[in-house]
Amino acid sequence: MSTDSRFDQTRTAIIGHSAGGHLALWLVGSQRISKDSPLHSNQKQTITSAISLAGVSDLRLAWKTRLGHGTVTRLMGGTPDEHPDRYNAGSPIELLPMGARQILVHGIDDDTVPVSQSQTFVEKAEKLGDRSTLVKLDGIGHYELIDPESEAWPTVAVPVLSLLGIEP
Repeated sequence: MSTDSRFDQTRTAIIGHSAGGHLALWLVGSQRISKDSPLHSNQKQTITSAISLAGVSDLRLAWKTRLGHGTVTRLMGGTPDEHPDRYNAGSPIELLPMGARQILVHGIDDDTVPVSQSQTFVEKAEKLGDRSTLVKLDGIGHYELIDPESEAWPTVAVPVLSLLGIEP
């Protein structure tokens, strides 16, 4: 498979908000999924950086705290006790260390996905040797992170641009 010369793989990142933040982190960690999992892929992962905006990074914790009124149970087809393999393969925190750069941006006043999701992830990532950064924003909730007209937007833009090697 040849690469497109217009595409600079050294400046490639994936970004997502909320459930999309979960998927962004999961994608960069997916190479660590066990070979016996149906989610395992032999395809080489070329995305080496992820930005999670108020993302769900720990599905077990999300299940325990009933985030989204049971959404995690429906996504995973049951509880962590019923399907530990699914939680191991589907939860970004279980795929650490990822060997990828991660930036997690989270509003302290987020009442949809608590900032503890990002704090716990970054603490574990750092202990395992990953380059992970948490940007906590005072007075910011869940949706301001994706609103270009919010007071949070300039703060969100800085780590995104710096991760891509662009001076803000």
